[in-house]
Amino acid sequence: MKQDITLNYTLGEGWLAPWLDGLREGKALASTCKECGNAHFPPLRACPTCRAPCDGWCALNGGASVVYRTTGADGDFAMVRFDGACGAAIANAQALPPDATRAILAPCRDAPPKLALIPEPET
Repeated sequence: MKQDITLNYTLGEGWLAPWLDGLREGKALASTCKECGNAHFPPLRACPTCRAPCDGWCALNGGASVVYRTTGADGDFAMVRFDGACGAAIANAQALPPDATRAILAPCRDAPPKLALIPEPET
């Protein structure tokens, strides 16, 4: 017997709520470890350095170094490392020039918000 079922549900943002709010506003927030002081972007629940819980948040300046970039059927993406944090993240790089080595986090009003990059302003 075949039966169609429709599900309607909402997943809460839980412990990632501060990070997701930051993405919406274009502000980079990192999870922090109170034991060793490391900041992690994207956020982690436990510190890979000392294995203690990451139980705080800190604001980063939003700047990131482009480590690698690729173009595929779904668009341009970059692996980036955010200033002041451990780890790397994959982000949408559509708005970046092909030779960009630096970027900042762009505000994202999508639901759920996604990591997107824009050119870093020249200083």
